[in-house]
Order: sequence, then structure tokens, then C-alpha cells
Amino acid sequence: MTTRTRLLAITVSFLPFLSTALLAGGGEPVKAAPANGSAVAPLSDERAGKEVDLAKIAHSPQDGSPYLGPQEAFVVVNVFTDFQCPVCRRAADPIKQLVVDFPEKVKVVFRNNALAMHPRSVGAALAALAAGRQAKFWQYYDRLFANPRSLDDASLRQIATDLGLDVEQWQRDVADPKNVERVRRESAAAVELGVPGTPGIFVNGFRQIGWGSYLDLHNTVGREIAAAETLAAAGTRLADIPAARIRAMAEKNSKRDGEEAVNVDAWVKTLLAN
Repeated sequence: MTTRTRLLAITVSFLPFLSTALLAGGGEPVKAAPANGSAVAPLSDERAGKEVDLAKIAHSPQDGSPYLGPQEAFVVVNVFTDFQCPVCRRAADPIKQLVVDFPEKVKVVFRNNALAMHPRSVGAALAALAAGRQAKFWQYYDRLFANPRSLDDASLRQIATDLGLDVEQWQRDVADPKNVERVRRESAAAVELGVPGTPGIFVNGFRQIGWGSYLDLHNTVGREIAAAETLAAAGTRLADIPAARIRAMAEKNSKRDGEEAVNVDAWVKTLLAN
């Protein structure tokens, strides 16, 4: 046996002991990244989004839609939400986790669908948008979902006070016709896009009605990132990728009984609006 062969045999035989020693010393074996575009395995619904630092990912534009993550991304996830919807509450934290699990690749956009069956949904939506004028939409969002039975005017005002908002300015913004029109327009758009109930979720052009689990959403986003990266490799600009994927997917979604033909241009316009 040559010296080189002998050294190779010793190295191979030593590897199991090396792994054991690392574990005994507090180290962890290296885990392969999941094959879904994410660097980590998806969390459970109970854990997803609970420890996300909003200061690092949240944006509250003065007159645009609140969003999480980068301004431009491979995948734009639109979430049409009602603050009185119990199913929306289940999704409220997990959607934040997408931006952490897929850094710089996913943008999550909040949109309203204030259902007529919920008498306080419009008031809560206007209150959150008004908080967004003071860069606190997502903090207000968290408070609304934390206590969905307390959405009366006094409770909404108390949240504004607790968050340190200029309450008088917040009150004026609650009544601002621009915010009233935004809630009306987004709620109508949800119906036109085929999600009359909440939550309505769009992963670029893939439509999901209701909530399954964070694992399901995580995997859907991972697949869409892979498709987007293929476009990028072929030379498509980042800014053009979400529109291209919406156009490719919009007509492939299963349709509800009586649903009209998809207006692809309307999907692109609505889902990529500021």
C-alpha cells in the first residue's frame, strides 16, 4: 500500500468519528437546503412569522399599498384580506415568513377585501391605512389581528394612541376619501379577480382562495421562484418577470362556476399596482 493510499484510508475511516465529535461538542451536521428555492425548511403555521422583525422588512408607503420585502422581486404575493375574517387571522403572521425564507426574492403586498358581511371590516381597514400614513401600517395590522373582537371606534383609536401616532392626524386620515376609495376599489378588484372571499392569495399569477398551510404556500412560492429564475437566466429583466409570470399563469387557474373569462391585462394591472 502506498503512502497516499494509506492516508486516504485513514481519512475515510476517521470521518464517522469526526461527525460524532462535532455533535458531542455542540455542533450540528450540515443539512442540505430544501429543493424549493428556500435556504430553510418551512415552519409550522404556529411558528411562521412570529419572530419576524418588521423594522427590517415592512414598508408603509404614504399612498401606496403596504408591502413586505424588496420593492422589486421575482415573485409578488398579493394577499386580499379582511380584518374580521378568522381565516385571515391564521394567515396574518405566516405571510411575513415568506420574506425571511426567500430573502430578496419575494414581495408580499397587502390589499383589502372588506366583506359586507363583517360590519367592522371597513372601519378597521381605514384605520390601518391611516396608520400607514405614519409608517405604522404593519404594527397596526398586528394589533387588529391580535384582538379581532375589539374593532369598535374607541378601540381603534386606542390602538393609534398605543402606537404613538398623532391621533388627530390619524383621525383625519381615517376619513380621507382617498383611503375610502382604496378600500372600495381593492374589494371590488378581489371579486373581479375571482376571490370574493378571504383570504385571496396570488403568487404572481397562481390564485389561491382561502388558507391551507404555510407549508403549502412556501412550496408554491418556491416553485414560482424557480420559474422566475429561468426567465431571468434567459435575459428577462427583474422588473418584467412578475408580469410575465402572471400572464403565463392567469388562465391556467381552475375556475369557479359562472366565472367569466380571465382578463389577463386586468390581472397584471391590479396585482402589480402600487
